[in-house]
Amino acid sequence: MEELLSINIRIAGRNYPLSVLPEDEETAREAGRLVNERFLEEKNKKKKRDDVDILAVIAVMNTVRWLEARTEKVVLQETITQRINRLDELIDSTLTT
Repeated sequence: MEELLSINIRIAGRNYPLSVLPEDEETAREAGRLVNERFLEEKNKKKKRDDVDILAVIAVMNTVRWLEARTEKVVLQETITQRINRLDELIDSTLTT
């Protein structure tokens, strides 16, 4: 079993310890940086909003993007499968004639 790294991600002025696989460290740090950037953008837009509210909105919006990407991936996989099946049919029909 691979050893986990302990890293700290700083978001909204607070440190959050994470345990990640070594190959995921860069991605985790980038994710933390992006969330913090988004937090600061939202904080500057809505100065009276609570930090927790801002982070909740960011979490929801990121989840929406993830769900949209997942749906697009499924549609793309189905399209590719259909095209491969069609190519197989064309090859089969060419070989049998």
